[in-house]
This record gives sequence, C-alpha cells and structure tokens, in this order.
Amino acid sequence: MMRKCMKVLAIIAISGLLLSVCAIDARAKYVSRVESTVQLSVVKPHYTVAFNANGGTGTMNDQDFTYDTAQALRTNSFTRYDYHFVAWNTVADGSGDSYDDEEEVLNLSETGTGTITLYAQWEENAMHTVFELNGECVFHGYDMQENPEAGYITGSGCEVGGVNYADGTHRFIDTGVQLYSQSNYEKDYEVGFTIVAYDSNHQYKEPDDKANQASFMNTKLENSDRHFPGLVVRKNNNNIEVTQTINNVRPTPGLHSAATTTKVTVARVDGVVYYAFNDDPFTRLQDINGTSDYFDTTVWFGAAAKADGVTPMRLIDATLTDMYVKMGEKGVNKHTISFDAGGITSNPANITVIGSRKVGNTLPVLNDQNGHFFRGWYTEQDGGGVKVTSDTVIESNMTLYAYWRDSDSVCNIGSSGYNTLQGCIDAAGASDIITLISDVNEHITINSGKVITIDLGGYTLRDNNVGAAVVKNKGDLRLINGTITSSVDFSVIDNDPGAKLSVGQDLRIIATGTKQAIYNDAAELHITDNAYLSSVSTIRPALENHSNGGKIYVEGGMIISVNQQGINNKAGTLTIGVEDGTINSNSPVIQGATYGITTVNNISMYDGILRGKTGAIDNPGRITATESGTTAVGIDPVVTEIIDGVTYKVLYYE
Repeated sequence: MMRKCMKVLAIIAISGLLLSVCAIDARAKYVSRVESTVQLSVVKPHYTVAFNANGGTGTMNDQDFTYDTAQALRTNSFTRYDYHFVAWNTVADGSGDSYDDEEEVLNLSETGTGTITLYAQWEENAMHTVFELNGECVFHGYDMQENPEAGYITGSGCEVGGVNYADGTHRFIDTGVQLYSQSNYEKDYEVGFTIVAYDSNHQYKEPDDKANQASFMNTKLENSDRHFPGLVVRKNNNNIEVTQTINNVRPTPGLHSAATTTKVTVARVDGVVYYAFNDDPFTRLQDINGTSDYFDTTVWFGAAAKADGVTPMRLIDATLTDMYVKMGEKGVNKHTISFDAGGITSNPANITVIGSRKVGNTLPVLNDQNGHFFRGWYTEQDGGGVKVTSDTVIESNMTLYAYWRDSDSVCNIGSSGYNTLQGCIDAAGASDIITLISDVNEHITINSGKVITIDLGGYTLRDNNVGAAVVKNKGDLRLINGTITSSVDFSVIDNDPGAKLSVGQDLRIIATGTKQAIYNDAAELHITDNAYLSSVSTIRPALENHSNGGKIYVEGGMIISVNQQGINNKAGTLTIGVEDGTINSNSPVIQGATYGITTVNNISMYDGILRGKTGAIDNPGRITATESGTTAVGIDPVVTEIIDGVTYKVLYYE
C-alpha cells in the first residue's frame, strides 16, 4: 500500500545542487511510486581581484567578481610621481595579460575562485621633475640690506633637500640643476614659479642704478668667462618682464599690477626659449640653435648674482611659491599641428604648441577659393569632430581639417542666408531670429527701433581689429548661445543710451583687451541664465554702469574681472538676483580682483555671491533691498574663500 509523502524531512546539498526530498513513512514496506519535488539552483563561483600599486602610491580596495559575468574594473586611484598610469597587467613587469583602466573583463580566474592580482603599469613622463619646492618662500631683501645678520630667505617652505637656506649666508635658492651642461645641452626644460607678492616700495637700488629691477629666476653662470645664455624674470616699473641677458630686455604686455599673482613659465624646446604668463600661449624669446658650445648654468630663484656668484645684484622683497624645474629629451615638450586643406588650396605650414596649452592666435585663416568658403578647422573632415579655436588646449600631435561651405552665408533668417551679420540685422523684422552658421569677424550696429534676437549657434563673433566695440546696441537686442570676444582697446559691447540688451542661454562675452565686457550707458541691461562675462583689463571692470546712469539687472550667470572690479556702478540702478521669495539655483556670481562690486548708489541684492580680494563690496551698507527672510553672510564677520590658491572675501545671501 502506498502512502503519500506528508512533509519535507530534509534538504540535501549535492555538488552545488539543492535537492528537496519527500521521505516515505518508514513503516511502508513497498513503495510503487514516490512523489518528490526537485529544486535546481546554480550558485556561480566568486573570485577576487586585488590591485597592486607596483611602485605607485595610494590604496585601492579589492573587487569581487562573479564567474561567467562581465564586469568593469575599478577606476585606478594609484599615483606615481613623474609617471602616468597606462594599464593593468597580471604580471608586475608587464609580461602577462594587459587590461585598460575600467575595462570590462570576464573570467580573470580560470577556476572561478581565489584571488587574481593586477599590477599597475606606469610610463615615465616625458618631462621629469628634477627640482620642486611647493612651499611659500619669502625673500626679505630690504631687511637684509638694513640688517645683514637677519638672513635673506625667511619662508618656512624654503628648505630644499634638507638644507635650510635661511641661514643668513644664502641670498637665493640654488636648485643645482644645470640647464646647459654638456649632458643637458640638447634637452628640453621647463622652469616655473608663481609670484605671490612683490613690494616695490622696499626695492633696494645700488648707487646710480636707475632701473626698478629685481630678479625672480635666472640662470647662474658657473664660468663667468663664458657668454651668458640665461634668462632673468624681473620686475621693472611694476611690469613683469623677461630678459635674455641683463641688457636685452623683452617686456611682456598686459601685466601692470604688483599685487596680482603671476604664474611664470619658461621653456626651452629644440633650442628655442619661450615664456608664458598665467598659462597663456607661449611667446618665442630666443633661439640658440646656432650655438656650437654648451654652457654650465644653474637655475636660481631669488636675486641675480654678481660676477662673484655670491653678492646679489638686487636685494628684493618678494614671495614666491610652486617653484619647479623639469628636464626632458629633445622635442618632447611640444606638439605639432599639421593642416589638411582638403585639396581646395595648399596646406598651411605646420605649427608648434609648447606644452599642453591653448593654441592661441597661430591658427591659419584660409581665403575663400572659387565658391568654397572657409569656415574653420576641425578634428575630422567635413566639419566633423571638434572645432579647434584659439582657446583650444593642445595636448598631442594632431591633424586639423579645413571645413569649406559652398555658400558665403554667415547667418540665416529662416531659409535666407546673408554673407554679413550686419546684412542679416538690416533685413530682420521684429519677429525674426538671426542664426549664425559660422564664426564671424565683424563689427555690428543695432539701430534705434530695431527689435531682434541673435542666436550665435555656438559660433564666435569677434572683432576684426577695427577701433570700435564689436556690438553697438541702440535698439532692443537679445543675444544667446555663443561667444563674443574682442582684444582691441574698446568694450566688447556698448549698450547705448535708451537701448535695451539681454544676454543669456550660454552666451559668453570675453574681453581680452583693455576695456569692459559690457559698457552700459543710460541703457537697460539684463544678464540672465548662465551668461558669462569676463575681462582681463587692468583699468576697467568687467561690467560698468556709466555715470550717465542706467539700469542693470544681474539675474543669473557669472561676471569675473581678473584685475579689477567685477562691476563698477557709477550711477543708475543695480539689481542682483531675482525677488521671488527663494534663493535660485542659478543665483549670480560676481567676482573681482579688487572688489566684487564698487558702487556709489544703493543697490538691491536678492540672492547671489560677491567675491573680491580686497572686499566683496566697497560699501556693504549700500545694499538696501534684500530677499524676504534671507541672511547676508560675509559682512561681519568677514567670510573668506580660497579659489585657485587666491583668498577672496565673500558676501552671499542664504
């Protein structure tokens, strides 16, 4: 007689299988049929991947993997000084299986169990750091002159290789790196440092010395009988300048403030020496390829020495930081750009970019050719890939392709094209939107009564070296989506009396000349969304409300002045933020090298952030209207914020 199974008595695991067995009553002597249920579940094996720095530093946690399941490796977080990470390998010397960073892998373990170790593979950087001092060094030359026993270098970060140079006998930091020794003569180098402060009031001058001069970096002669091939970076009448020798001055334009932090870089590539300030493109300084002999010169930071190699020529008051010297093989510190004009015209000559820097104004501009109209350089043919402009940072050798159009149109109104932007403006009606279809070098005027929108389409409108603002607005103008820039001695945009201007939606206004990004003269100006204004002028702010008055509404975006105020409100009204009862996510940011805002009139500030090195605003009491319920932070006590190593005083509403 068969009895049905009443309950599960046991679960038996056999070779990874789960078996549920229904047992028969032990009293049954004969079973003709057993009803049972078998549940099958495959448990996949797991294995572990461990990461070995293999000469690098840092930590990385082990990573768990499931057999027969693809999974991406962790992102490498190891680092190695003067090396860069290239891959993982199953063998430390790189002879095993290789895997890229974050590569998706499958079954690194053949058995599906255990631990597999991956070793970081490193490649030495082309330029090797041979001297580095990150700390801040203070050179008190004036004190040394008045009190010779006081020492010369007093900064706590002036220790190099365990030697403290603040012992009263050293007037400089001698790096010991010979740039032009017999072994280094054909090698590239890069020398850099940052001038944090300089006190020209305490500039020591020797008798009959007419120059306001002090050396920050120079190459010292090991043998004074030989020709001096080195460089000196010095201060002269509040300008930073570079010299090949003491008597061969090559001044650099645009740097006039002794208080401005200045990053200095000097590089030698294939015998040509270049200099750059604040990461701008390099400027050619000298070419010594024709020199047949090498020179033993050593890099110094501090004051240039006299012929005795000890007595400083200039005893300076200065603070330097981030000093370094890099050496490399010949040609490793440059990138070559070649050009393919697509057979329309001859290919321009190659150009060289030193280090990883902006290409600058060296890109060739091709003339239109028999119905083919040049529209720029791209990383792929027919306008594909990325468009390369003067602001593009070049980090490798590359070929750029000319993009030609079969129309000379630079802008459209609907389906109608025009070969000048001014032509589009003159033809546009009140409801029309003008769209750029290429970069434009042109100066435009919007006349009184004209109401238009210009969509730059991601392209750039720049000056064509005419002595005027790029945009002169006398009407009602809206600008969006692109860049307007000028390097001449005029504002990028003049908003004239009675006019109305609105900028926003990815609109960038960049002033690289000596004047404002926008000059508002008895007009109405709205800055909205994520608009961006910047100026490097040493005499004008990024944005100015003229003494004739006007209305400025900064409802969003960012305004930055590298050397002056973000906004100078000489007259009229200035409103920061939007009175809507909330602190907006796109609250405006206004930042200046002196003040964020200088104003002579009361201003309204509903939300936003003001930053300035001297102060956020020159008179906080002039802020008369605020968002209901908001709190001003940064007036008293003063709030500071460090951006790129620079301390700003900050005022914001929360």
